[in-house]
Amino acid sequence: MKKIATIIYAVFLLIPVVSFASSVTLFENTCNQHWPLKMNSNESFDIASKCEMLVFIEVFNLYDSFSETILGQKIKVKNTNFKSVNQWKKETQARILSNFNQLSDESLKEIVFLKKNSNWETLSLIDLEKNLPDNFSTWYRSTKIFYTNYLKEQFRLAALFPRITSEILQFSENEIQGHNFLDKNFLLTFDDGPTLVNGNTDKLILVLDNLRLTGMFFVLGDNLAKRLETSTIESIKELYGKNSVLSHGKVHKSHQKYTDWKESIDYTNNLIHKIFPTKNELVYFRPPYGQRNKTIADYFTTKKSKIIFWNIDSRDWSSKLGVKQVVNRQIKLMLLWRKGILLFHDIHSKAQKVTPIIYTYFKETGITWMKPNEF
Repeated sequence: MKKIATIIYAVFLLIPVVSFASSVTLFENTCNQHWPLKMNSNESFDIASKCEMLVFIEVFNLYDSFSETILGQKIKVKNTNFKSVNQWKKETQARILSNFNQLSDESLKEIVFLKKNSNWETLSLIDLEKNLPDNFSTWYRSTKIFYTNYLKEQFRLAALFPRITSEILQFSENEIQGHNFLDKNFLLTFDDGPTLVNGNTDKLILVLDNLRLTGMFFVLGDNLAKRLETSTIESIKELYGKNSVLSHGKVHKSHQKYTDWKESIDYTNNLIHKIFPTKNELVYFRPPYGQRNKTIADYFTTKKSKIIFWNIDSRDWSSKLGVKQVVNRQIKLMLLWRKGILLFHDIHSKAQKVTPIIYTYFKETGITWMKPNEF
């Protein structure tokens, strides 16, 4: 009887797979690497999101099982701050569970059957590799490698905090990572510009205009000053249009131990106000490398302004990642976190190529591209 029950249960698990696969065209996906189903509806987003999160949990639990000594060796951090690591782990588990609660009832039945409101322990017991259909095996293997590398990044950032600060944890509520957005709401952000006339900043904004997208541009004061040498204030206003121009400091230098941090912020703030007068005394700020200290965070709180980070990092600056790899990374992290702030760099050309691909991939899935003035 026990053997019969096991067979019946196995058949039950396969029913949703057959029903969904029969109604969806399988195809070779060059966006979310090896994902075998089309991304063409709200439900298809939820199904892919669910599977990404399940692989993430599997790899997360592997890292979580390491002793303190082994973890430090894996992430190559000698003086690991385990208080920060534990805080980040707790926040991450809560976010993932919250994301599972956003999944539609239908998507919970597909590919791998899940009950609604499953807890972390239940989700951790799923043998994903065993339960996935055969045509998902290549996707599963590549995705497991992806999250092995991604979680190494995340654990390392948490282990270094606050000795070396980053976007991984907050000092205060005025520091925005993007995890507090509404489900399936995403914001485009671009750092380090502007380039000189007709450079990558101009080309990127033309791409955004054609897609009817807008974003936040965190400019370096020195680069904005250079642009002003060969441009008028009116032409710069026209260039950025409905995009927001915000501060990345005067120079691309860590502000955590920078004694001239206030001068850097004030210089860029005054220059932005000269071109784009606003009611805000202090425009929003993104510290280079995400590195700052509590004094800077408190300064922005006092001025009723915000420090804007990200939770979906493209790493488009890396010469090791081509356009396909950056696309794959951003899509996977959008499906994983289901909301948030995408980080690109307008001084590089990759953002011009990646943004249209991501936009097209998710066009029919009901996601919202936030406007900077809605933030």
